[in-house]
Amino acid sequence: MISQTKKNRKEDRMTHEQQMRARIKDAAFKLMAEQGIESMSMRQIAEKVHVTKPVLYYYFKDKEDLCVSIIEERVRQFNSFLDSALAKGPDITELLSLIFERHLEFFQDDPRNSKFIARTISYALSNKATGFIKDGSEKMDRLHDVFERAVKKGEIPEKGLADFERLVRAVVLQIMLSAYVQMHVPYAAPAGREHFYDKATVKRLAQVIVSGIKEYYKGNKK
Repeated sequence: MISQTKKNRKEDRMTHEQQMRARIKDAAFKLMAEQGIESMSMRQIAEKVHVTKPVLYYYFKDKEDLCVSIIEERVRQFNSFLDSALAKGPDITELLSLIFERHLEFFQDDPRNSKFIARTISYALSNKATGFIKDGSEKMDRLHDVFERAVKKGEIPEKGLADFERLVRAVVLQIMLSAYVQMHVPYAAPAGREHFYDKATVKRLAQVIVSGIKEYYKGNKK
């Protein structure tokens, strides 16, 4: 009975800590999106969550640690999506379309996502950053593995893999920038909806990229 009580207390403590970490990350995400990492302080986060700074430092050593934790969570979510998508057995064109759609939804569902990433990139490129972000390398490593499998299946020419990945990165970045402009600086956007992305557009781009790479590297192109 005593051991069961201890177990229950331990589980309650773990649940409480998980909930507290989630609350802290949510508050930090909102502040980072609005103010940027450099301008935000741990004191502001503590005030938002209604805890003392020592409690905050129990969970995260500094704001960079917090930012990394938020990014890692987003990467885990993307990788979970990727696993689910792969389980359906799509060809590379279908998979690429799903990947683009996932990014489109990510940025359009919550306008703060594009702000957060834009401000994070700005901070990472500043001389105040300490190399805390690996530029989404974990997510891109997963994609690289997926694309290499597509090469082995004959869906992408081996010689075209590097260019294929460059095009995918460029479209993902453009989806993010387009969402940022559309939601936060619409007065600076070019006239016409054709400059923004929707599911039909990203599906078409997936088809263009795959067919274009195949056509360009047909034969002995280097």
